[in-house]
Amino acid sequence: MKYAIFFLSLLLTTTMMQAQNTWCVSIRGNTLLKNVEENLEKNVIRLNATDLNSPGYFRINFNWSDTAMRRSVLLRNAAGAELLRWEDVKRSWRIRTEELKKLVDKNPELSFYYTEIPRDRNQAMVVRVRPIHLCTLKLAGN
Repeated sequence: MKYAIFFLSLLLTTTMMQAQNTWCVSIRGNTLLKNVEENLEKNVIRLNATDLNSPGYFRINFNWSDTAMRRSVLLRNAAGAELLRWEDVKRSWRIRTEELKKLVDKNPELSFYYTEIPRDRNQAMVVRVRPIHLCTLKLAGN
């Protein structure tokens, strides 16, 4: 009974924390999305070829960092297939615009997601993980 109450409270706490979490998306220092929450329709970024040809970084900054959780950033194509995964992301994640351009050339629509699981293996075994949509990139004109 104690375990059931513990895991239920852990689930509720995690859900409440995720409901308050926001993030910002920028490219080469220019903010594209600011303090956004999960929304598949609104979190769409249309990029021009010039955005990707200039040197710099595409960056996602999270407004929270929980040392008890392990965060991963996932990149998926339009069909939902996972292309890349970055493990143990802290408050900020970035990719060079040159690398992103190579990915966008092959996949004109890319979606970024994140997941968080507890670092404690016993807790991680009982937590169900759902990818949270961060943003979708589309090439302008597509």
